[in-house]
Amino acid sequence: MTTTTVPVRPPLADRLRLRLWELRFAAAMEDYPRREGRQIRADLRVALRDDAARVGTRAALREVGPPRRLAARYFAELDRPRPRWSTGALVGTLLGVGLPLYLALAWSFGALDALEAVGGGTAELTWLGSPVTATSTDGSVVLAWTVGWQAVAVAAVLAAVGFVLGARVWRLWAGGPAA
Repeated sequence: MTTTTVPVRPPLADRLRLRLWELRFAAAMEDYPRREGRQIRADLRVALRDDAARVGTRAALREVGPPRRLAARYFAELDRPRPRWSTGALVGTLLGVGLPLYLALAWSFGALDALEAVGGGTAELTWLGSPVTATSTDGSVVLAWTVGWQAVAVAAVLAAVGFVLGARVWRLWAGGPAA
């Protein structure tokens, strides 16, 4: 007679807890060199699941510690600091898209308020070289924008500066161990 052992599947709450920890660790390791980072995550996943089956999920996660702290230890072992491309992309998007959009909306509402303050009418304006037609009457408010190359150039420059600063691109040329 042969017996086979069927691995016990952890409860849903523990599986979700493990998966959430893995996702947070993957997010913290996003800018780690891709191939090595993938291998670390795979090895850690196997070790975590084994430990969870042996000592319980909470104890296994407590033993490993917070994902960001563990990721910081892996980053500290690199031969030199690496750029944070995802952070650069986020900062570049916020500065290149979010900031000009916010400023354009604020400027538009200010133009409409000014028109309303003088009794309404239509005004031909420009914002960063882009023609804008603002109309405010008793029954309607209309803004007509045409985006010019100057506004696109300002947004591109802001996005590039945000990307460089957010990613810390100068780390490509930095020497010495990672900080």
